[in-house]
Amino acid sequence: MSVTVEEKGLVRTLTIEEKGEEIKNLVDSVIKEIQKTVNIPGFRKGHVPASVIKARYKSALKEEVARKFIGEKLQKILEEKNLQPVSMDITFGDVELQGDTLKMKVAFEVAPEFELKPYEGLKIETIKHEITEEDIQNYIDRLRDENAEWVTKDKKIEEGDMIKIHYHIKADTGEEEEDEFEVVVGSGQLRPEIEEQIKGKKAGDEVTVENVSLYNEKGEEFGKATVTVKILEVKEKKLPKFDDEFVKKIGLGENVEEAREKIKEKIENQIKIAKEQELNQKIIDELAKQYDFEVPTSLVRAELEHLVQDYARQLENYGIKPSKEMLAAAAQGLEETAVKNVRVMFVINKIAEKEGIEVSEEEINKEIEELAKAYNTTPEQLKSYLEKEGLMNNIVYSLLKKKVLDLLKEKANIIEMTKEEYEEKMKKQEEKAEQPKEKQEEKSSEEKKEEMNEQK
Repeated sequence: MSVTVEEKGLVRTLTIEEKGEEIKNLVDSVIKEIQKTVNIPGFRKGHVPASVIKARYKSALKEEVARKFIGEKLQKILEEKNLQPVSMDITFGDVELQGDTLKMKVAFEVAPEFELKPYEGLKIETIKHEITEEDIQNYIDRLRDENAEWVTKDKKIEEGDMIKIHYHIKADTGEEEEDEFEVVVGSGQLRPEIEEQIKGKKAGDEVTVENVSLYNEKGEEFGKATVTVKILEVKEKKLPKFDDEFVKKIGLGENVEEAREKIKEKIENQIKIAKEQELNQKIIDELAKQYDFEVPTSLVRAELEHLVQDYARQLENYGIKPSKEMLAAAAQGLEETAVKNVRVMFVINKIAEKEGIEVSEEEINKEIEELAKAYNTTPEQLKSYLEKEGLMNNIVYSLLKKKVLDLLKEKANIIEMTKEEYEEKMKKQEEKAEQPKEKQEEKSSEEKKEEMNEQK
C-alpha cells in the first residue's frame, strides 16, 4: 500500500493507493451485497451478473469499496504515520477504482503545535464585595415582590398595575385579530403608544389607537393597524409585610432575626459562586490573550453550533422563539468566542498534561450521576446517550478544565479592589486606549512603581 501525506496548515490529506487480491476480494464482496438488493428487468433478484452491476452501479460500487476499505485500514494508516485527527470530521474523495487498484484521498485536521507560555502568577483583578444592609434589604424586597398578591381595585391605571384587557387589531390589509390577556403596565409587553393611552383609564373604559406600525420578525415595518383595547379588570400589587408570619410561611425561619441571618448566608453563597465564575472567566480571558495559534475549523464549527443552541435555549426560556435570521446573526457574533474557546481548550489540555492532571473513571461517573438528576433520567441512560452521540469527551474536558482552573487560581496573583478602585482603574484604561499608540507605550515612573507594588 502506498500512502503519501500532504500538509496544509492543520489539514492533512492522505493519498492512498492499494492494489492486488485484497481489493479484488473487496470489490467482489460489495458486488454481492448490491446483487441482493437491486431489481433489474430480465434478471432474477440476486442473480444480476457482476458485469451488469459494474456497468450500472459504477459510482456506488467505488464509493462503497472506498468506504469499507477506509473503515478497515484508516486506523492502522494513522498509527503508522503518527497522525491523530482532532474530530470525526474526516472526508474522503477523488476515488478511482480500476480493476484491482483503488486510489483515494482522505482529509482531516490535526491539533495545533504550540509552546506553553508561563501560567503561574497570572494577574487577576477582582472586586471585593462586603455584604451591606442594602444587599440584605434588596433581597428582602425581592422576596416580598415574588410573594405579592394582586388585588382587584376600582381605580385609575398606573405604572405597575396588572390589567386584564380585550384587544382587537385590524390591519390596513383587512386582516383582524382579537384576544384577551393580562399584562403589567410598564413591563414592556404593550406597545408604548397603546400603554400611554391606557394609563389613567379604569375597568370598563375602551381606547382606540390608529396607525400603529406592524413589524415582521426582522424588525421591518410592513403595514399599519387600528388597535382597540377594552379594560376588563385592574389589579394593584399588595406587598406582604416582612414579619415573623411571612418568614414562617416561606420557610425562612421562625422569626425575622433568623430570616435575616439566613438571607445573609444565601447572599454570601451567591457572592462566592459569582466570584468563582468571575475568576474562572478572567483566567480563561488571560490565557486567550497570550495565544493566537491556528485552530481546527471542524472544532470551531462544533463549538459555534453549541453556542448558538445555548443562545436559542436562553431565548426560549424567555418565551421567545428564535427565527433563522436571529440565529444566523447570533452565529456571526459568536464566531470569535468559538475560536477563543477552542484555542483555550488546547491550552488547558496542554497545562493538564504538563502538570499530570487527569480525570478518573470515578469522577466521570459521579459527574454523570449529578447530570442525570438534573435531567431527570438515570445515570445508565445518560451515559448511553453521551456515548452514542460522542459527547463523553465533553464531560471529561469539563472536569479537566475545572481542575486546571483551580490550579491556576492557586498560582494566580489575585488583586482584590473596592468597587470604586476597580471602576477608577477601568476608567484609566479606557482613557489610555483612546490615546495615540505612542502615548500608550509610554509608562510613567508612577505607573511602574504601581505595578511593582502590585506584584509584591
